[in-house]
Amino acid sequence: MKFIKQFAAANQLAFYLIGAITASFLLSLVLLQLFTFLLIVIWILEPNSEKKKAFGGIEICFLVFVCIRILSIFFSEHFELSVHALYKDALYFTGLFAMSFYLKSFSSERKIKILEIFLLFSIVVSIIGISKFLFGIKPRAESIVSGYASFSTFLLAGLAIYFSFFSCLKKRFNPWLLSFGGIVILLAIVLALGRADLGIAAAIITIAAIQKKIQLKYLIPIIGMTAVLSFFSFQQNSSEIKVRISKPATMSDRDILWKSALQLSREHPLLGFGPRTFEKIFPNRDLLLDKDVGGWHNDYFTVYLESGIFGLLIFLLLFFQIIKNGFQKLLFTNHWQWGIYISLIALFLSAAMSGFINNPILSLLFVFLLAYFSSEVDGEKV
Repeated sequence: MKFIKQFAAANQLAFYLIGAITASFLLSLVLLQLFTFLLIVIWILEPNSEKKKAFGGIEICFLVFVCIRILSIFFSEHFELSVHALYKDALYFTGLFAMSFYLKSFSSERKIKILEIFLLFSIVVSIIGISKFLFGIKPRAESIVSGYASFSTFLLAGLAIYFSFFSCLKKRFNPWLLSFGGIVILLAIVLALGRADLGIAAAIITIAAIQKKIQLKYLIPIIGMTAVLSFFSFQQNSSEIKVRISKPATMSDRDILWKSALQLSREHPLLGFGPRTFEKIFPNRDLLLDKDVGGWHNDYFTVYLESGIFGLLIFLLLFFQIIKNGFQKLLFTNHWQWGIYISLIALFLSAAMSGFINNPILSLLFVFLLAYFSSEVDGEKV
């Protein structure tokens, strides 16, 4: 009886902490990390016998990936740089296990409530990003604590979850008022001017339309209003869009980065050069237009060069598990689980042009979505 009361109290606290995490993603990095840390602390205090019950295929695959990442630190060619990953990535390395443990114990009502908070704050940060663009504060829409790339990638998850909730929410809210949320999120993605993320957003919209997650009588006005508002927004702040129009095929230094990655690919194939070693191993910085580039702009190259072929294979295996299990259980559902599955696919697609592995915000977003995914495909064991 005493254990049940203790677990109920910890469970309630975990619910509030995960809700706070969803609200702080792009509003405060300090709060995001603090709430995640506290969640991990109360999870550590749980009995190990209970933790094992929540340990499924996703958690095992992720644990192997984390072990390879940690191993590559100690075999790093530049240990003084790689060792920083032990504390910079600590929340990312452990956050999945804490989140999935509690999410697998939550009722559907609680999980839905948390995702509603996530959707609400996706709209809030979208408005902030749009405002910064319209007032000329930034040449692209972005959040308070991140640049445009993290901003637009985060909102891909917001867009997918928006469509998965639309049919349910329109029973409680006026559907035209609800459409405003979709317009805001989509407009923020457009104004961030991330071409890859905009293409992924278009794919999400197409899939949502095909699977009838939203009726065309609402979707068409959302797209139309977004197009109109985008046009007037770019009249207000046109500096970056002019660059895009004048150089539509520019790779933003990615061609140089990726050629350099291929040049280095044979040097440390087993365990890589070690995490966070880009600054030391990148050979062609004099060729870059942007001298401040700090990564490979591709998570598949990043994982391979930092953790070798074993790290990349486990990373791809995790992706395959998500695709396979999600296709079987979540893709054709009419509930909010669809949005989680599509969000994870969107993150992995976006990783080919940017990345989330070494990003302090997007890595925790990935863990958050992955924990939700695991709670749905593997939660019946708990």
